[in-house]
Amino acid sequence: MKDPSKSAVMDAWPSAVRDPRIDTLRGLFLVVMMVDHLPQHPLLHFTVQSFGFVSAAEGFVFVSGFVCAWVYGRILVKDGEAALRRRAWHRARDIYLTHLVLYTLVLLGGLWGGRQIASRFPDFWTGWWHGALLIFQPPFFGILPMYVVFLLLTPFLLEQMTRGRTLLIGSASVALWLAAQWGVGSPAHNPSWLQLGRFNILAWQLLFVAGVYFGYRKAAGRGSPLRASRLLLVFSVVLVALLFLVRHKVLFVGNLKLVDVPTVLGAWKSINHPLRLINFAAFAYILWYLPRSIDKKLHGLSAFRFLRYLGRHSLQVFAWSILVAYTASSFRVSWAALSPAWRTLLAVAAALSLAIPAWLHQRWTLRRANSFSLTTANTNAPVGTPFAAVGANDLSLPADGEA
Repeated sequence: MKDPSKSAVMDAWPSAVRDPRIDTLRGLFLVVMMVDHLPQHPLLHFTVQSFGFVSAAEGFVFVSGFVCAWVYGRILVKDGEAALRRRAWHRARDIYLTHLVLYTLVLLGGLWGGRQIASRFPDFWTGWWHGALLIFQPPFFGILPMYVVFLLLTPFLLEQMTRGRTLLIGSASVALWLAAQWGVGSPAHNPSWLQLGRFNILAWQLLFVAGVYFGYRKAAGRGSPLRASRLLLVFSVVLVALLFLVRHKVLFVGNLKLVDVPTVLGAWKSINHPLRLINFAAFAYILWYLPRSIDKKLHGLSAFRFLRYLGRHSLQVFAWSILVAYTASSFRVSWAALSPAWRTLLAVAAALSLAIPAWLHQRWTLRRANSFSLTTANTNAPVGTPFAAVGANDLSLPADGEA
């Protein structure tokens, strides 16, 4: 029996529709992260937190929370809590297995002359089981384990929000974030056997939970809690411009620095420092304020079609980017010997190569959809799966949005 308290949400929740702005943003974040993970090249001057104290990672985590609320909220409304947990936990399993395969391949690459990521361990298997248990997260391997945890928590978040406990969820999330500001969850406070990489999950969960909240409100037809205020827009633009100047060390008075830029870009990123959250919120508000008519004008441009295409296959594209970045870093000596022009060309090629896993996943999805359709036709049963809605210009299942 369905919970009566959810009836209004069920009535308001729309059918599955992809949001081209969200797909485009996800694709953009994937391209930027791909370029940022490569060894030194000239494009890094334009991609590594170049627009202020904000990176593609913050945007990707927030948007992933938003999409999770959109995808899994519909499952909750249509099929109930048990189905929601089953789907979310299955997706968490898929992300974990993707992480494990990538980690194993990279470890094997180290044995075969590639970059060593687990040299602190005495042998291959010790390094492997530490990674398999997610208690060792070397460079490139901090994002997916964090998403595993987020996906496991998503059913609880949505269930509580539908019961009207959003304030409680938000308060708990802020409390965990505050704990991270005081060092809880940082490497200095963790035991020596627990190496969770650069991302303090207690701090970064705030972005994901915020994304889930905004996505839940949008999907439930409740609208944004923010008003479309020109005053707030002007304030956001001024703030973004100010922090851009600070980021590039323009607003100095003699030897007086407003902030220590390397600290803000490094240590403060790990804990999602308030300054970085404010910078991200200002950017997010500007993007949200832009009218949808702009999306329609940009819809047909090749660059935006490319980004949307990548955004529809985020897990596969991100996994590919890790392999490409690791391969490039394994040849970092040869890479460094190349001219800036060649390194720029390779960085562009790496970004364009992200279309390969997207295309492969698209083909696999279509083949699976066609196989299911044939099976259903043979049994004279109605097609009632997500595959039934797949069209020529929307070749991803709703589950592809489960970042």
